[in-house]
Amino acid sequence: MKVKVRIQANNQAEAAKARTLLLKRCPELILANPRKGSNPKYAGRQKWACYGDFEFGAIRKRRG
Repeated sequence: MKVKVRIQANNQAEAAKARTLLLKRCPELILANPRKGSNPKYAGRQKWACYGDFEFGAIRKRRG
């Protein structure tokens, strides 16, 4: 069973720090690098996000 995961932060540094911490603690988790939001509704005040998924009981192979 997979669960979708999104980490959201105010800036790239915060998102990257949270991503690194979670990946070290959860071998079942895969998260992409942070990217800036692109919703025109929030132009000028976009958040940064990392998207991925968590699979119970599976040790995931990460590139890197």
